Amino acid sequence: MSIEGRAMIAKKACTRCSKSKKRCDRAIPGCRLCTRFGRRCEYEDSMASSLGPTPSQSPGLETFLASEPITLSHLKNAVIHKLGPFTPESAVSAYHQAIEPWFPITSELRGRLRPTWDETSLDVTLLCLSILLLTTSPSSTAESDGNTSELETLYLQTKSSLALAEGLGFNSFPIVQSRILTTLFEVSHGFYPAAYISIGATLRAADALEVHPRGDALQPHYSDGAVSHEETILIWCGILVLDRYITIESGPRSSLTRSRIGWLHNLLKPALCPTHEPNQDKNSPVSRFARLMEASAMIDKIHTTINSPTSDQIFNIEEMMLTVKTSIALQTILTEEILAEDRLYSGGLGLCQIALLLAYENGTKVSSSANATENWNSLATTSLIRILSTITSTIELFTMETRSIDFNYFPPLVTFLVYKAAMIITERLSIELDVKDGLARLRTLRKFLRIVAKRWLSCERYLKLLNEDTTPRMLKAIEQGQGSF
Repeated sequence: MSIEGRAMIAKKACTRCSKSKKRCDRAIPGCRLCTRFGRRCEYEDSMASSLGPTPSQSPGLETFLASEPITLSHLKNAVIHKLGPFTPESAVSAYHQAIEPWFPITSELRGRLRPTWDETSLDVTLLCLSILLLTTSPSSTAESDGNTSELETLYLQTKSSLALAEGLGFNSFPIVQSRILTTLFEVSHGFYPAAYISIGATLRAADALEVHPRGDALQPHYSDGAVSHEETILIWCGILVLDRYITIESGPRSSLTRSRIGWLHNLLKPALCPTHEPNQDKNSPVSRFARLMEASAMIDKIHTTINSPTSDQIFNIEEMMLTVKTSIALQTILTEEILAEDRLYSGGLGLCQIALLLAYENGTKVSSSANATENWNSLATTSLIRILSTITSTIELFTMETRSIDFNYFPPLVTFLVYKAAMIITERLSIELDVKDGLARLRTLRKFLRIVAKRWLSCERYLKLLNEDTTPRMLKAIEQGQGSF
């Protein structure tokens, strides 16, 4: 054996293997057994320490990115370092308080965690890093020196960790969930094109696990036990909702999941359809995600009809009107299930309203060439004014400081609804439609975006986009509270 080869072997077994009386290959910096399970590997002998810092001494991702070789043990220790004082119990609490109410991506987090990070598997640790990322608020102090903010640093750490896990050939169900939450972070803070790219990687990561049906059975892969059917349902609901939401944000291209909706329907239908039955628990993770999923399906259908129409305009209008009726029916169900004061916090209701807003906006622009198109144009115009009024009324109390927003329950996907309403009103004002009411509504919508921007940075992006489409004269009228311009 060469000198280099001998230098990579410790004199004694690692501490963990010694205590558990396992056969240890004594590899440095981490033995095969510890590396396989993503655990911290430590040696007591002097040779190990003479070769440099052990993984337990690694100060973080920045250090081991420049070191070789990189192992799963290195990665886990860097993730633990980044988690800092964030404990496994803190991760559970943060998830249930600030994510689960509006995006219940897992129902098994507590069962997967162990008392300490050392005992917790690498993939679950990565999932908790994503929870920390998503529940961290932007700093209230402006970054005047151009340096990267703490939130951006945490984001880059999380993305790098996921990329390293992928490069090391490690993929699992919690890692896919971590990717979903990271993509959700990008959407919520307006990180584009990152979100657009990430949803594709997330979908492929789920495919790589073969969590979709193969015949009558699922073939899940998980580093620490079997994947429950409910977890499979939640992960695919999460992917579907984000994919469809990102699609309407990004333009006319179709959603990535649209071509596979047949087998996804077969997977999700047995679990989601019973959620409409009266005796079902409407607060269960599957029931709440079912509403989000159904509402996102309305968005996807309307997006398809608008951007991939057939050559028959009458058929397209009939398809649009049918989807609108279905969306209204779902909206009615959701309205009955939710208290009036809680409607702002319903992601399903928000996505339903986005679908209707897109449909009505498109209907007002349809040229009247026949009775059917003329009727649809008239209905869309009337309905558009009504829904704009409804959206403004829902958020008005929060802009008047009568009520404060509880961001633990507020779904950031609703921000696109407010932006889209503001954009439509801006366009109508530019052609001098609804000037008096439009200005008042636009002030309310823009003020709401400024309030929410303190938590979700996507609103800053929306305000910039609105300013690009707002004339100086109109902007002055909005800022001065004038009734005309």
